[in-house]
This record gives sequence, structure tokens and C-alpha cells, in this order.
Amino acid sequence: MATIGDVAREAGVARSTVSSVLTGRKFVRPETRARVEAAIAKLDYTVNAGARALATSRSMTLGVVVRFHDSTFSPALVIYIIAVTDAARRMGYHTLLLTDLDGSSAVRTVIRTRQVDGLVLLDVVENDARIAPIVEAGFPAVLIGMPAAPSGIDTVDLDFSQSARELVDHLTDAGHRRATFVTWPEEVFAAGRTYAEHFRSACLEEASRGGLHLTVRHFPVEPEAARASLSELFQSDDPPEALIVHNEAAIATLPLVLCNLGQQVPRDCSVVSLHSAELARQFAIPYTAVESQPERVSELAVERLVGRLAGEVSEPTTLLVPPILSERHSVAQA
Repeated sequence: MATIGDVAREAGVARSTVSSVLTGRKFVRPETRARVEAAIAKLDYTVNAGARALATSRSMTLGVVVRFHDSTFSPALVIYIIAVTDAARRMGYHTLLLTDLDGSSAVRTVIRTRQVDGLVLLDVVENDARIAPIVEAGFPAVLIGMPAAPSGIDTVDLDFSQSARELVDHLTDAGHRRATFVTWPEEVFAAGRTYAEHFRSACLEEASRGGLHLTVRHFPVEPEAARASLSELFQSDDPPEALIVHNEAAIATLPLVLCNLGQQVPRDCSVVSLHSAELARQFAIPYTAVESQPERVSELAVERLVGRLAGEVSEPTTLLVPPILSERHSVAQA
């Protein structure tokens, strides 16, 4: 079995450089990182997590705290879980998935028993009950999602407000003055999911500023129900000429709905959306979109947590990942 020394010799670098590549705790020049990664692949090297745990008195495990709700589009959340797990593995950590209905109880238990070295909280809401036991214990953690107020815990998320502005401006720049905004069901907003509220508020504000009249429609997250709502919308007496979608169930089923109705984008309707590139691949979504970047968000979150575990991070920070607009020519000039 290959050792870290074998990898270092193969790549022509120091053992510490290999360690930095594996943990992501220090900057390594891209060309050096490429040599190390090539050596790892050639030698089929894997981190000995047991030896590292003995040497550091750590479990080398990160807890991933997830809550599945009726108002959650599960395929989108699973993408984040996989992204966090992949990022943790690249840095030499296992993950423990915590899905208890009582999230705060699960957090208290895992902190008390020291099963993990740190926690990653997914699907954070405004007044998230899982945050209090982490703050009380001073336990290392990172949030993916924005609470209502600063919590003293590192937070990483997509900039949903700027994402909304990008999409509205894309429509107004093409001359559109009317559009339908398909968003999440009311229970998502009532539950305090800030990604939905930040996007909706910025969308309405930017539309008002740019002279775009928006009709807001709250669609369900169940795929069949979302598909039925879209069919009803496009067969109504006033079908949309432009669509802004921030509802992953709706955008995943939209191509099939339009195909069944014999309508084409952008000939019959312009479409822009916010969703991940992976969701676009899974459901063949061909529209101009801001990518939610779960892989990038998750990587930054895990890097932040691992850095805190290594003592390299002091003050808690909030990091908003800037939006990336991917043009797929789904908007016609009005």
C-alpha cells in the first residue's frame, strides 16, 4: 500500500506539500497540486484515517445535519449532501449524516458524545433551533444557508439576492416588460427559508426598478403537482410571455410540459431560472440560468470548517458566493 512518502517521491515534493494538497489547509501552486494529484492517482493512494485519528485525537469525521421536509425538493438537497461529502473526502474526512426530525436534539447528542470533529448544517432557516446548542458548546461548525441574524458561526451561501437581480436584468435588457415569477409555495416562506425570501424580495425590487411587471405564482414542490400547475398556467387565457423560475420542481418539469403543449422556448415564451448545473444535467433543462453552485458552496463551507479545526480561522465570517449566469439563449428580444 502506498504511503504519503511514496506520493511525495513520485511527485518530487515534500511530504508536507502532499499533506497540504490532501487537507486543503494551505495554498499549493496549481502546477504542484497537479503533480501531487497525478501521483496520488498513479499510486492509488488513500488517506489512513485511522492513523490520522490516533495522531490527532480526532474522529476525522464531519457531521452533516439535514432536515427533509414536505416543502423540500429532495433531488436538489441531495446534490448538496453529495457535494459536502465529496469535499470532506478530498480533505481526508469521513461524514456522518444526521437526519433526526428533532435537529437540535441530534446536534446536542453528537456534540456530547464527540462522534464528530465538526458540523455542517444544511437547509438553515431564519431562527434555526440547531444553532443554539452549537453556540452554547462552542463547537466547530459551518452553516450552508443564512439565519435571520449573525450567529457567531461561519456561514456560506449563494448570493440569492444578486442572483435574482441578474435574472431580472437579463429579461429587461431584452426588452421584456411583463413576466411571471414562479416561486416556492407559501409554506417555504412561512418556514423561514431565507434563500426563498432573499430571492423573492430582490426579484420584486429589481423588477420595480427596471419597469418589469411581475405576476407572482407560488407553485408546489411535488413534481406532479408542479407539472399540473405549469400546464394550467400555459393553457390559461393569459399565458406568460416570459418566465422567471425559482422552484426546482417547476423548472425540472417545465421542458416536458412545454413539449407536451407544442410550445418552444424562446419562440413562445422566454425563460430564466435559478438551479444547479447538476439538476440541469439530470432533467435536461436547457434554459439560461444562474447556477446555484452547490459544489462550490459546499467546498468553501468544508474548507472553512477544516481550517477552523486546524486553528487557522479566528473570527466567524459570512461568505456569499457571487452568481454565475449561464447563457443558453432562452430569452427572445421582446
